Parts: sequence; structure tokens; C-alpha cells
Amino acid sequence: MTEVIGVRYADDNELVYVRADQIYRKDDLLVINQKKGNRLAKVFLENHEVAESKLPTELATVFSIADSRDIQAFEANRQLAQDSLPKVKDLIRLNDLEMKLVAITFPLDRQRVLITFTSEKRVDFRQLLKDLAKLFRTRIELRQINQREEAKVYGGLGPCGRPLCCSTFLGDFPPVSIKMLKNQRLSLNSGKYNGLCGRLMCCLSFEDDFYKEAKTKFPDYGSSVTTKDGVGHVTGFDVFADTVRVSLDDSHRQLTYALEEIESYG
Repeated sequence: MTEVIGVRYADDNELVYVRADQIYRKDDLLVINQKKGNRLAKVFLENHEVAESKLPTELATVFSIADSRDIQAFEANRQLAQDSLPKVKDLIRLNDLEMKLVAITFPLDRQRVLITFTSEKRVDFRQLLKDLAKLFRTRIELRQINQREEAKVYGGLGPCGRPLCCSTFLGDFPPVSIKMLKNQRLSLNSGKYNGLCGRLMCCLSFEDDFYKEAKTKFPDYGSSVTTKDGVGHVTGFDVFADTVRVSLDDSHRQLTYALEEIESYG
């Protein structure tokens, strides 16, 4: 287990886990040390332990408690980023590139600029890089993000009516697969399990371990079972009520039995 805090970067509201070197309180302003420059962040989740398997390989660290100079630098950078948005959009249009500008971000020392974008196609931005270098006169980093990452940046409300998990408390995105839908007996063809990003919702992974463990207690669909009323085949089960739905072979009746009432599995 590793002790971490959850912080939100002030410029893009991204939530990340940071190694905790002391006790921090919610809403503390910190300067976070990254390879690509220090950034201002606010503590969102106080000190707690997280399994190493659920954390990125390299965790950012706290550089210092933010002071007035850090806050002034951040405000100046945010204003520069806002003023630069229309200029960068114009350069994208002049270069006839099919890309959508998402955000412009500066580290506190302004030694580089990160420009985040989305695109459905591969983008040749070699000329754009030259134009951006002339505009900002610093190192340029262009980062293409996917639909899930874009939803994390913009935020919104999920089908449950709550703010998106990815933009509130999730650090890295958990792996989500079709197999999780099968484990939870959800429709594979329904779009209702897609989030705002158009991908399968992250919350499907939250209960997957429970469903995988619960299924080990039950006979498989279609398997032969013996009940007090005779032999039948499993047509369904309820992991919450611990019940099994059985179609009896002799009468074709559909009856529900408690799991402990199933005398034997075929």
C-alpha cells in the first residue's frame, strides 16, 4: 500500500494521485513536481492508502506549499492561455487540420506549453508546430487525447445523475471490457451502458469482482440440477437473492429455488 493524496490541477481540473510526504488537508494549495514542469493544484482527497497495483508506475510528488508568487504565476499563465485560444484555433484552421482544440496549459515556470486536442484521424502537425513555436517562443508539446480523456476534461453528469466518476474521484481510467457486461448479465447491444464519452462506463468495473465471485456459487446456465420437485435445467439466477430459476424437465414449469435448495448439479 502507498500513502497518497488526490489533487486537482488548477488549470484543467484533472484529478491525479500524488505521493504524500506529510499530512495535507482538503483545499490546501500545493505546487506539484512533474517531469514537464511544476503545476498548481488543490488537495481534493486527503491522505489515504491505495494499492500499488491501482497507481501509475511513476507518481508525481509535492514540491512545496503554494505561496502568493505561485498563485500570481498561475493566474498570469491562465490569462495567457485564454488569450491564446483564438490564435491557436486560427493556426489550426489556416493549416487545414481536422483537429479540435481542447486546452492550452502552461507549467508555472512557462518553460513549455502543452496543447491538448482531439481528432478522429492522424494529424500531420509539423507545420503547425513551427507556427506555434513562433507564437509562444517556448517548447511546444501537442497531445492527442481520446474520447474518455476529453470527457474527463469537460466533465458532466452521468446517466446516474451524478458528476462523472472520471472528473471527480478517478485517477487513471480503469480497464473496462465487454466481459464485464456479460458478468453482470447486461445487454451487449444496448447503448445505455456507454458514458458521455461514448465508451463503456467506468463504473462497470467497480462491481465486477463481486459478480465474478458471486457467479462461482451458482450452476451454469443450461446445466442440469436436481431439486425437491425433480430434475431440471438452470434458466437464470439472482446473485443478490441467492436464488436459481429452474425449468423442470417433466412439467416444463419454471420455479425459483434458494441456492441451498438445489440438491445437486449435473
